[in-house]
Amino acid sequence: MKINRDDLARFFDRKGFYLILFLCIVVVAVTAVYVTDNNLKKMAELSTAQSTVKTDSSTKNAASEYPTTKNNSTVKEENKVKAENANSTGVASSVKTDVSNTAQKAVENKSQPNNAVNTMSNITTASADTKNQSNVTFSLIKPVNGDVVMEFAVTKLTYSKTLDEWTTHKGVDLKADLGTDVVAAMSGVVTKVYDDSRLGSTVEIKNGSYITRYSNLDDNVSVKVGQAVQQGSVIGKVGNTAKFEIAEDPHVHFELLKDGNYIDPMQYFNK
Repeated sequence: MKINRDDLARFFDRKGFYLILFLCIVVVAVTAVYVTDNNLKKMAELSTAQSTVKTDSSTKNAASEYPTTKNNSTVKEENKVKAENANSTGVASSVKTDVSNTAQKAVENKSQPNNAVNTMSNITTASADTKNQSNVTFSLIKPVNGDVVMEFAVTKLTYSKTLDEWTTHKGVDLKADLGTDVVAAMSGVVTKVYDDSRLGSTVEIKNGSYITRYSNLDDNVSVKVGQAVQQGSVIGKVGNTAKFEIAEDPHVHFELLKDGNYIDPMQYFNK
């Protein structure tokens, strides 16, 4: 059969595009199959290598978690030796304790008579000290010889002429003429000399847990801070400086404190 060149040329003109497209698809398909096959092989090799690494790691972890232990018979022998040593140590300690306790009891029994004597001596001394303390009482002398103008009133109220009201009063007011000497009610050390805004010129003397305060004095006091004074020595003169008690008769405002608490000084004055 003779093929006409013109017919063949017309065929390729009409069908050539589709033929070329088909050949391109075949080439792409073959290339894809080849590449996929290579990738699968590489993935298989990688998976095999990872499995090998995991197996080695598991073996090492097992070896570290479960180290080789001693033979059971060896362990039993070691435990037996330790138990025997502990028993022998306990016996020795018990014997040592018994001996120590026996020696201590012997010493205590030997010293009992002396302890009894010492105890009786301590009781006698304590009784004597208590008796001496009961005979010693805290006492004051009046800073001035005068009647009470206003009494001590901390737990109750008393009437104030100056304030024209009922109020508390932390000391006692002892009547005395202006310029009268004011003496120390007790021995002690002068801790303060100051001008109180309510009670005027004031001197404070401390002796142990007791404090005495003398107010409404003349401005010219006779003592200074740090000076030691004896009971009955002159510390100042009666003045008229207490603004809150200006309406009262001339007097000394006297306060007594023990451990920081105000107490009634009248019960401590010598009669």
